[in-house]
Amino acid sequence: MRFSLNGHIVADSDAPILRWWGIPAACPADIRSALAENPADEEFVLEINSGGGSVFAGFEMYSLLRNASRQGVHTRAEVQSLAGSAASVVMAGADTAACSPVGQVMIHLPSTVTEGNQGVHRESVQMLESITESIIAAYESKVGGKTSHDALRRMMDRETFLSARAALDAGLIDEIIGETQPGEPLDLNNIYNACGTVPDMDKLRAAYIAAQSQSQEPEPQPPVSNLNTARKRAIAIAEAELRAVVV
Repeated sequence: MRFSLNGHIVADSDAPILRWWGIPAACPADIRSALAENPADEEFVLEINSGGGSVFAGFEMYSLLRNASRQGVHTRAEVQSLAGSAASVVMAGADTAACSPVGQVMIHLPSTVTEGNQGVHRESVQMLESITESIIAAYESKVGGKTSHDALRRMMDRETFLSARAALDAGLIDEIIGETQPGEPLDLNNIYNACGTVPDMDKLRAAYIAAQSQSQEPEPQPPVSNLNTARKRAIAIAEAELRAVVV
């Protein structure tokens, strides 16, 4: 099934308040309910259009996706416009992450508001550093060595927006939606359509088998010395090309 994560990522208790004011919001309870409703043996696709929000709500969503994966549910995140801040962490929790060619992934340092004396501010700095390491841990698990811990930290330091191509190169996503991935089987119909015709394979196959049966030599076959055999091959190939069908 497909589920859309749109708007601000917030705690469960804050979502109803924002929605009452008409402000789009997503919370962990939404993901939890959607996963519970996901049909057995069906992929769970999370469409992401969010600039982020609460980092702890994002962490909970990330953990829910990872837990679903451990229970045998394949999860897929599709960034349609933006997966920013906490939303990029959620994206990293999916088994497969994909991005629209026009989509963006944004990563940056967490922030907070602190009021109090020096001790309180020092506690906030320590908390932010710890949260930063947690975020990087999610990214590192996703990139699989394509981007180092230090490189991810530098990208977060300067608040980096990544195009679909840059996110793919960094390992934060696995594919760009609509692009053929390495290792995918080729659709021969596309080749035939481009060429306009396809030879009569039955005719060529029969000629190939007949030619093979006349020689006991292993592959590669030596040059054909029998004029009659060569003539038969040439006729078979010519007939096959003449009988080519338009696809």
